[in-house]
Amino acid sequence: MYKSIICLPILFALGCEATSQGETQNLTMLNSAAINQISQQMVNSLALQNDSLRPDQPVIVTTPVLISDLESTNSFGLQFQQGLIAAMHQKQFNLVDINVADALKITADGDFILTRDWQQLPADIAVEHVVVSTMSLSNAGMALNSRIVNVTNNRVVSAAQGFVNANDLNDYIQPSEKVVSAHGLLYRNAHAAEQAVRVIGER
Repeated sequence: MYKSIICLPILFALGCEATSQGETQNLTMLNSAAINQISQQMVNSLALQNDSLRPDQPVIVTTPVLISDLESTNSFGLQFQQGLIAAMHQKQFNLVDINVADALKITADGDFILTRDWQQLPADIAVEHVVVSTMSLSNAGMALNSRIVNVTNNRVVSAAQGFVNANDLNDYIQPSEKVVSAHGLLYRNAHAAEQAVRVIGER
């Protein structure tokens, strides 16, 4: 199994650099754009390390989950999934959107076809490969791991990993404060950022 390390903090440390033409290029990104950049870097590595997935084989991008329980996600994970979908389409992967319902729903608020209700989704999608991603929180930021898995035999056909510094995505990730709440109790630390980072809007 191949694995590629992505040095994401270097990407965000670029700031403003001078181009070869002597012009100044502003590389400071909004946080949503930064997530898209992370997604592109991850997909570039997945494409490079792919050892068996063919262009004609369909792929589903699943929602990234916290590695602590493999069942919950957060606001970062939801946006990261959308970034992976866009980046993989740019790389010409054969993507299948699992959230497209069987029928269009017309309401007074708008016309909708995307859903998370499994009862409205098609039951027979022939897909053998999925992209799964995990997020692991530390006191400095978030470690990301993505891989393409063949669900017929659970074989990993590509894998990539990276790390996001909390300071680079402060609209999504915040360092812990001196006083933190966990399991109904308050804990006081000697300094801030001693506990795992907090994802803003976390469920």
